[in-house]
Amino acid sequence: MESIVVVPTARAASAADFLVEWEQELRAAQIIIVEDGPRRSFDASAPNVQHFARPDIGERLGDAAWIIPTGSGCIRSFGCWLAWQMGAEMIVTLDDDVRPDPNHTDFLAAHERRLQGAYDPSWESTLDEAKPRGMPYFETAREAPVAINHGLWNGVPDFDAATQLVSHRVPISQRWSDRTIPRGSYLPMCSMNLAWRAEFTPAMYFLLMGPDYAFDRFGDIWCGVLAKRVADHLGYAVNSGSPAVAHQRASDVFANLAKESRGMRANESFWRAVDSVVLSERTVAGAYIELAERLPLDDADFTMLRGAMAIWAGLFAGGRRSADRIAAAA
Repeated sequence: MESIVVVPTARAASAADFLVEWEQELRAAQIIIVEDGPRRSFDASAPNVQHFARPDIGERLGDAAWIIPTGSGCIRSFGCWLAWQMGAEMIVTLDDDVRPDPNHTDFLAAHERRLQGAYDPSWESTLDEAKPRGMPYFETAREAPVAINHGLWNGVPDFDAATQLVSHRVPISQRWSDRTIPRGSYLPMCSMNLAWRAEFTPAMYFLLMGPDYAFDRFGDIWCGVLAKRVADHLGYAVNSGSPAVAHQRASDVFANLAKESRGMRANESFWRAVDSVVLSERTVAGAYIELAERLPLDDADFTMLRGAMAIWAGLFAGGRRSADRIAAAA
């Protein structure tokens, strides 16, 4: 697959180190750096690297530029749209503070393998051990194409601030294994190591988050809830597990606690609202716009978010009329 890797950054030194550390693993891919700043502040001149900053967002997206938040890792959405424009077949996004894991080499090929297909368990025995009459002997799972591979991490875990605080006093396991997320279930999707088929990009919008908005640090989580709902509806699977990266940085736990507090409350009901929407559209962009139209969250913050979702999906094939209609209400 033709691969493009998207890396958001607000830290020049970390991004420069990233390019050095990942040079060998990503040599076969194009890399898009999206710098959250008024200018390009470091040298990213390798032949396979394209470097963008905030002014480029307005130049490329015009009136739609407001849907790309700044002051947040969700600025990566701009790079994901560019990767789709450039003809990627597989889009990968990585945080600037992750590094290659020596136990997970051949990184891009591993993501590609995990996107090839999955078996989603489809039968559940009514007994704890034996299999009663009526259980198929062999055909007990659905085979499905994979839309997203959620890569994991070793090193600093991706816990919320409350769990980070607890983990300083009570050890918490971060063991993981390869799995397919069952149809109808959601996952806490982290964007530090994530790959998807490019045709699924209309559902891969990292939402309005950061100091200018009501919520922060839930852009990737809620992106995952929405994307999983679309994947389930269209018959795609979502994998989680390998390949892993080494996560090096622990952000300030008390700053994170302040950023996460309002979103933590909303997160308890957000997935239920998404789960309640009945979808009928048969394209990724169409189903995502349908989610935006029908999501039963009507306060001002979510109305703005729903408008941004619709405009995002409208950047791809079709759906512009619905996007404009919802945007007018935002």
